[in-house]
Amino acid sequence: MRDTKYMAIPPGAILPGSLPRFKIYVLAPDGRYILWARSGNEVGRDRLAMLAEMGQKEVFIDLDEEIKYEKYLESNLGTILENQAMPDDQKAEVFSRVSTNVVKDTFETSLGLGTMQPESLRRTQALVNHSLMFIAESNSLKPLAKMIGHDYKTYEHATKVLWFTVAFLRRNPDVLTQIVPDIEAYHEVQVKELLKQCGVGAMLHDIGKVFVAPEILNKNGPLDAVEWEIIKRHPLTSFAMLADTETPVFVKKAILQHHEDYNGEGYPMGLKGKNINVLARVLRIVDVFDAMTSRRPYKEAFSPMEAARIMVGTPNGDAASTDDPGRDARDLGMKKCFDEKLLKKFIVFLGKVSSEM
Repeated sequence: MRDTKYMAIPPGAILPGSLPRFKIYVLAPDGRYILWARSGNEVGRDRLAMLAEMGQKEVFIDLDEEIKYEKYLESNLGTILENQAMPDDQKAEVFSRVSTNVVKDTFETSLGLGTMQPESLRRTQALVNHSLMFIAESNSLKPLAKMIGHDYKTYEHATKVLWFTVAFLRRNPDVLTQIVPDIEAYHEVQVKELLKQCGVGAMLHDIGKVFVAPEILNKNGPLDAVEWEIIKRHPLTSFAMLADTETPVFVKKAILQHHEDYNGEGYPMGLKGKNINVLARVLRIVDVFDAMTSRRPYKEAFSPMEAARIMVGTPNGDAASTDDPGRDARDLGMKKCFDEKLLKKFIVFLGKVSSEM
């Protein structure tokens, strides 16, 4: 008989009246896991209320049923995020788990087929809609603040770029209306649709990296010339993978251009200044910020303040010596990469996020 292993889940992820296809356990004071709900049994409000009264901040599932749990979360994500009794940090944890799985599945499916599939795009759009709803209703940037840091992995990175992009654009409607200038700025439906499409672009901006070997993506040290050229192909690959989808043209351009530098020294086309798509300029900033504040194979994470200093080119930023063991040459001279006006707005936005950390 196998030694059963369990994983903790938030009680708020279990919806009243739902029929989860996995068993749910509670942890007894003596350390035993006691069956609380059988697979396929309806979980009533009264039983969930009893958990709260007992002070149960987590319940457990059999680790072998993790995939069933993840499918349950994705199918019910909207309702879970609307649960007023569930703390925002737990909602953010659930959303992060679902989005990471959606991105992972999307990337792996695209790797096998070489293009973005309609079902993958549908799941991405649904996920972005849920993120917009949560960001709009939570009235807090605390869940975003909790996302800063951790390891740099493509799937998690895509989720964080999504959240930071839509939260930043939502708090800066003047930037949003620059992305599609003829939008009726105060037409709620149009603005929501625009935010959704920007979120799709943020989530899929690195999808072309599925064709980059893991040993290059995760290399513990500087890339050589050949490896660097391989990395530089990923925006073109991402664009090609989305070419035959119904993704709006401005989103495809943003994905293609998200490594273009404002001074014209970026890639793949060397575009300069306002010739770069506005959403691409936003993604350039958010992409770099998340990479710098995450642990990467070749360096430790910077604090948000340190990353901001480097990005704006202050004396403690890109004037620092490349001999500093805490810095990598790839993190220096960043100011030239960005639209200065957008970067200033993003730094102000970061200040609001950091205040909730």
